[in-house]
Amino acid sequence: MVGRILVVDGVPTNRITMKVRLRSACYEVAVAASAQEALRIARLTHPQMVLIGRTLPDMTGPALCRELRALPFGADLPILIQAEGPDRVAALRAGGSALVDPDGDELTLLARIRGLLRHEGEMAAPADGLAEQSAEFLHDSRPRATFIANQPATALGWRHALQELVSFRIMVSEPERALADAAAGRAPDLYLIAADIQQQGDGLRLLSELRSRRYSREAGFVVVLRPERADMTPVALDLGAGDVLPWDLASARIAPEAAIRLDAQLARKHEADRRRHETQRNMRWAMTDPLTGLYNRRFAFPRLHEMAAEAREQSCDLAVIVLDLDRFKQVNDLHGHAAGDAVLGDISARLAATLPEGALLARIGGEEFLAVLPDSPASATMRIAENMRLEVMSAPVRLPPGCGRSEVAVTISAGMAVLPASHSRLMPADPDALLASADHALLAAKAGGRNRIVMAARTVAA
Repeated sequence: MVGRILVVDGVPTNRITMKVRLRSACYEVAVAASAQEALRIARLTHPQMVLIGRTLPDMTGPALCRELRALPFGADLPILIQAEGPDRVAALRAGGSALVDPDGDELTLLARIRGLLRHEGEMAAPADGLAEQSAEFLHDSRPRATFIANQPATALGWRHALQELVSFRIMVSEPERALADAAAGRAPDLYLIAADIQQQGDGLRLLSELRSRRYSREAGFVVVLRPERADMTPVALDLGAGDVLPWDLASARIAPEAAIRLDAQLARKHEADRRRHETQRNMRWAMTDPLTGLYNRRFAFPRLHEMAAEAREQSCDLAVIVLDLDRFKQVNDLHGHAAGDAVLGDISARLAATLPEGALLARIGGEEFLAVLPDSPASATMRIAENMRLEVMSAPVRLPPGCGRSEVAVTISAGMAVLPASHSRLMPADPDALLASADHALLAAKAGGRNRIVMAARTVAA
């Protein structure tokens, strides 16, 4: 994993030691001896992470953390702070992403770094899918957390100590119930899981299971470890836990810090959700036509190639229909572009309504559309194309006010070509040739008087 880490510490031996440790793990490391030097380097190099040591000559670690957060890129910058005692809560309140024990082991430090950098990468990368919201109605709209311990009384004790300190609702569950709820789409926003429940390590196995499930994989995860199991901290972090808390988190000494760390995990989860939704929205915008809501040619043509490959693998027919609105230019010229937009929107909906499930429909030009039908022989394709033609002309399109008239009649012409399964087995399918064949058939439909469907003269297999 490549990462640019800025180490800030006023003690030369601390800086050198940390630099050696991180470089041995193949990180790119810069060092600063003061907070002001760190801010200057951060502005110039934009590090991927900052590690703040205990001793700074010009300001405290929490103060430097606040200064870093104020930088234009600082809101999402992972910041690790070495702190102990009462300074730990101050560091978290200042915006520290995680705390590092000054005397902690190297494995735990590197695991925390990997986890934070992995989290940043996951938020920036497109996701395969988004966790869907639970369908149940909740009177309390606050985020939800599920606590799972070795016995219900332990989890209830954690809830009692933390409920008034955190921003979310807390429920207590058992492993089987947690998995069942996740499978049913009722995953909480955050899980707090004891590393050892009935047997050693079964809480970590539960973490792995929940991280792999569709509805729970995007939740926040925090693991609780007993003191004698502290050596499992790197394992928990590498399995996907965002943080690790001590077993006595309900004590008056630990509870305030634990509450801040749990709220921080929840905030990180919500920010990751926001970024995933934004990425998905941008992806949809990139591959759809904003006027009609159909796929655009950028998506449709690669998808046609994929569908051709699938047809060959499954030994089934593949049909292509290219459609064009008849005399569409006259609609724009006589009634204005608002009328043309209304026609395109209305006709797109009609075309989509006539297509079978699994078909692809895209707007590939001004008034030109492409339909790709998997497992559709010539007779079925002709019937579908004819239904599309009849649906389009079944009623005039209503025009918006100011267009000079209230409605306009619309017809389409279409050319179709089919690649039979028997041909695709003999030689690789050529989707471009199939599309060209349908285009030629469309030209023939136009030349033949419009408002008609023409089948390509021959099937195209190569």
